[in-house]
Amino acid sequence: MRRKIYGQSRIETCPFCAKRALFNNSQGIAVCREHRYNKLMPRCVCGELLEIRKGKWGPYFFCMNCGNISYRKGIDMNSETPRKPESF
Repeated sequence: MRRKIYGQSRIETCPFCAKRALFNNSQGIAVCREHRYNKLMPRCVCGELLEIRKGKWGPYFFCMNCGNISYRKGIDMNSETPRKPESF
């Protein structure tokens, strides 16, 4: 079992490029240096725009139809990763 090292238990990543996040943008989301002036405009599965809120344990999203959505789940819903074509 690996021992925990101070400061390495939670490493924030940028939602735009998945690099290490060191800055906060105007919305309060942790982002990298290149994306510190970009705004995150996520959408819910139902089609509504997600509102970014800050809570006791960090940021989370709120949808008018679905309610509260965790930060990780909201980012996963809006990740636009290009899929590689399957070769036969």
